[in-house]
Amino acid sequence: MESAESFRETVANNEQVVVDYFADWCGPCKQQTPILEELAGTIDAPVLGVDTDEHNDLAAEAGVRSIPTVAIYRDGEEVERFVGVTGADEIRAVLE
Repeated sequence: MESAESFRETVANNEQVVVDYFADWCGPCKQQTPILEELAGTIDAPVLGVDTDEHNDLAAEAGVRSIPTVAIYRDGEEVERFVGVTGADEIRAVLE
């Protein structure tokens, strides 16, 4: 994800968006990333990665307190949030 602006555009212009709030130094985040990469190939929704060190404004705006956090946005609004490493099936269930 390049910028806060591109993040907001993607969330606004898609019916559903999966957002992964992470940081490079976070061990559990490294477990979450491959799960989301696998999921991305099987769902009809963009998957955005938000590095909370680079984009702490977006993380603060979303109220992200711990990482990894995976948030599901529907029609521009957050509808679900998972904190900690979350399986693909659990995330997929919210999207269907």
